[in-house]
Amino acid sequence: MSRDRHHELRGTIMSTSTITQATTTTDRGQFAARFPVWLVSITAVVAGALVTGVYEAAARAVGVPFDVALAGTGVEPAAIPATGLAWAVAQLGVIGVVIAVCLARFAKRPRSTWQGTAWTLTALSCVPSLTAVTDSYATNIMLVVSHLVAAAVIVPTIAARLAERNPRHA
Repeated sequence: MSRDRHHELRGTIMSTSTITQATTTTDRGQFAARFPVWLVSITAVVAGALVTGVYEAAARAVGVPFDVALAGTGVEPAAIPATGLAWAVAQLGVIGVVIAVCLARFAKRPRSTWQGTAWTLTALSCVPSLTAVTDSYATNIMLVVSHLVAAAVIVPTIAARLAERNPRHA
């Protein structure tokens, strides 16, 4: 075999393996992209609610009191029902689904806009938990952490599905 033919074959083999490797990596990285934004978002919200429910059960198991009232209402703290935090995540998560679907359609940079919006709303949602009237500061801390637990599951999952740049606004 001539030297030129050897280099030509070697170059073909190397370029083919590079293409195969790049395609495999891209396929794995784009798993969520195979599903609609609304489906990935709803799945993320359900997962976030389940994880929050487990967190709530663990907090109850170690004796964190769940008596809460909003500050400034003059109402005495009342018990949050079991699975109340998970249910709240599921209900309020619907707002996140709507935001994600709208950003996927209309935003120039859906992923970064989603991340900024979601983390800002998460921070704002912690304020009532910090100022709530409770029987123990452990309850306030537990409530804030529950917001962060839900967001830690939901925000990155939806962000992985959203495109960094919207092809409609190229």
